[in-house]
Amino acid sequence: MRRIAPPRIFMALGTLVFAAWLSACGGTGEPSSPNQQPARTWDRTGLTPATPRSSTIPASEHTGGGPWPGPRLEQITREPAIRVRVQTKASTLTIDKVPGESTAVRATGPRSSGAKVYRYKLPMTVTLRDGAWVLRDAAGKAVRWRLTSLLIECDDGSSLKLGDKSYPRRLVLTPRQATDPQGAGLFDVVNHVPLETYLPGVIERELYGNWQLETFKAQAVAARSYALWEMTVASGRHYDLESTTASQVYGGEASNRTALQAVLATRGEVIAYEGKVVPAFFSSSTGGLGQDALVAFPNRVEDIAPLRAREHGAWDHASPTYRWGPIVRDRATLSKRIREWGKRHKHSVQALGTLQSVRVSARNRVGRPAQYLLVDTSGKSYRIGCEFFRNSCNFTRDGEIPLDSKRKLLSAHVDVDVSATQVRFTNGRGHGHGVGMSQWGAQAMAKAGHGYAAILGFYYPGARVTPIY
Repeated sequence: MRRIAPPRIFMALGTLVFAAWLSACGGTGEPSSPNQQPARTWDRTGLTPATPRSSTIPASEHTGGGPWPGPRLEQITREPAIRVRVQTKASTLTIDKVPGESTAVRATGPRSSGAKVYRYKLPMTVTLRDGAWVLRDAAGKAVRWRLTSLLIECDDGSSLKLGDKSYPRRLVLTPRQATDPQGAGLFDVVNHVPLETYLPGVIERELYGNWQLETFKAQAVAARSYALWEMTVASGRHYDLESTTASQVYGGEASNRTALQAVLATRGEVIAYEGKVVPAFFSSSTGGLGQDALVAFPNRVEDIAPLRAREHGAWDHASPTYRWGPIVRDRATLSKRIREWGKRHKHSVQALGTLQSVRVSARNRVGRPAQYLLVDTSGKSYRIGCEFFRNSCNFTRDGEIPLDSKRKLLSAHVDVDVSATQVRFTNGRGHGHGVGMSQWGAQAMAKAGHGYAAILGFYYPGARVTPIY
């Protein structure tokens, strides 16, 4: 394994730079045509993008347009930067000071060329009013800019503090209105950060802090592979990944030593198969039976051996969600929830009446449900993929109170019984989609003495851990 010097750690806040990007940060985030080249951003030259795709929805929700192959290994020449959306539909952004660090900031115009310099005292707020950015410091001093996107950074590379989280390197603010008719005055906040700096903030949030180092290493390689795959399919958007479970959880700067050590020890290593980076999906627990990526994510991925279902045994039996249930839901309310999900995603279940029955209509090669058949009281039937079924049962419309976590389906591997007034979910297995690595299983294997390469070889059969930079 190649060893390198640890990345530079910045401590001083120094000067904060605000730069307007008219196009360099991706503008509104949507291409004018499918052939438009993706926006090039700071230090992203380490990755040569695949053919751009036009998409108005996050990759995690894309259900058409064919599978997205992973990038070829030779496309990645050095560590790239990644764009992570850390806030969406924000109306106000507050940048606070880190205790003991400088409170001076300055703002500059497009590309910092001949722009007027402003100095601020933190905390500072940024809002978007009538298409213009308003920057206001603690003393009330304000500057108003009518610009497409806003770049925020410390000129010495220090981190930016938003609420209780600190984000390294750069933040880019992009208005929502161009892609969201209801987005007036709202904007997305995207963290532009080197990939290896990003990863500790992922695995620290994805795993328990006291888990085995080999588990952290396996997670680091899987998360790196997944991130690189998302980067190549996100062309045309102003971000690559979400900071939530829609992609992989990211909490900004990490402090867990095991997470930092694992990323450093595996720097540049990915899961590779037939010369391409594998989109290394993972979940908390598979419940003993894996899922096919092609089933869980139709039209998103290629059907390759490392992402096919297999039996995982009892490696993740220590997971508190290895088995779960029962969960009881109101029949009429659940029917409406599924119907509303169908409307949002233009699925046939948007016409669903009140549920009459739910049964498994297809299983994968190891017996895990792959498709469900829903029948309503009018006798009409609807086929729905396993993950679409789980997502529809957990769906909440914008503006509504989210479903309580104790009432959510943890996976689509569950028995369903419909009665006069209730729908009862029993014998649930696992937590998540079940594709690829089980985090609880990886921990059990590490405790049993298996190294991270062996863990990844078990959960992505046929693939190899390969250094690419």
